[in-house]
Amino acid sequence: MTVLTIRAQDTATAMDEIVEKLGKDSFIIGTKKIGNEILVKATNKPKKEIKPQKKVNQKFDEMISKELNVSSPLSTLKKDISTNKRGSNERLDLGYLDDDKINKLNSEFKALKKQLNGMILTDMAGLSPNLRNTTKVKLQEIGFSNNTLIKFNDKLENENSEEGVQNFIGDLANSLTLDDSIDNLIKSKYVFIVGASGSGKTSFSAKLAASFIQEINSDNVALCKLGKQNEFLNDNLKSYSRLINIPNVHILPENAQQKIESIEKKLIIDVSTNSDKTLNLLKNLKEKVGSNKILTILVIPSGSNKYNLKKLLDIYGSLNPVLAFTKLDENDISPEELSVVAENNCSIGYLTNTRSILKSINFTNKEILAQYLKDNIIKLCEWELKWQSQ
Repeated sequence: MTVLTIRAQDTATAMDEIVEKLGKDSFIIGTKKIGNEILVKATNKPKKEIKPQKKVNQKFDEMISKELNVSSPLSTLKKDISTNKRGSNERLDLGYLDDDKINKLNSEFKALKKQLNGMILTDMAGLSPNLRNTTKVKLQEIGFSNNTLIKFNDKLENENSEEGVQNFIGDLANSLTLDDSIDNLIKSKYVFIVGASGSGKTSFSAKLAASFIQEINSDNVALCKLGKQNEFLNDNLKSYSRLINIPNVHILPENAQQKIESIEKKLIIDVSTNSDKTLNLLKNLKEKVGSNKILTILVIPSGSNKYNLKKLLDIYGSLNPVLAFTKLDENDISPEELSVVAENNCSIGYLTNTRSILKSINFTNKEILAQYLKDNIIKLCEWELKWQSQ
């Protein structure tokens, strides 16, 4: 059996030389890349059939090190250990780990850690039990986006899932709430309720008016409908106004700003005009009366598709709206929705979970939202764990 080793610039050149010297029946028994060249070992008469090696997964540290284009510290150490003769009494010299090399290893580790933080796990079944029980993996499994988890990454490290989830809930609630949601309502003369059709804007407008009357003990408020004339004919807002005994006003888009400025009372305005007209009206009104007198609330039915939520925030985000999640008696706020809210740096100011008009709005603060998230996120984690065990 003749074994030939060829060194060439590329595989094609090496193969040509092997065929020329060993013939067309030659076999490749090994390849290795050295710098910009390739080393190919071939034979023309193997003693036994050479079966292709079964592809195995690279060890994790070697795979990541290759991706980062750095040497694996573990591989380097293993290589040095392997050069020490078996049975030798000579002590392995690790003096090569001087300060400069230790600093280099630390830098490489930080680069690896940074890249790992940005990884999205797609095959949870292949994870070891220890890794699968980490906070970040648990939260990703139930639907939180990787970008959201990265925002809180410093708080998620070195914690088991139970403790980590609790801390994450507290930090998330703190970042998504305002301490002055009631004050904003009191100080604002004009409150615009915007959102998609069917989101619960009209009933939320009535609930907000009723809550204002209860909190402030004042009836200096009017419920308004901003929309076309035909929308006023079958408007539920009129019924709600009679129920809580406050004025009801219809505002046409054509003369909306003039009409709004002519009314002395605080106005809670259910908006049903298209977004372009709404944005233009609010821009002009802010220039006239000042942005501190205007509060915009974006109503979102819980359980919304995250893509629809992103679209709404793209439309109304320039208004810096406070978010109101409605219909919590039908659906919970999903981790996907919470991720979109967190990534867009929005605040949740109001939660409603009943069809009743009176005493039906929760003005959120971090304690209220944290309790809501605790009840629902931990429940999701428990369901996920139960599903995995089946």
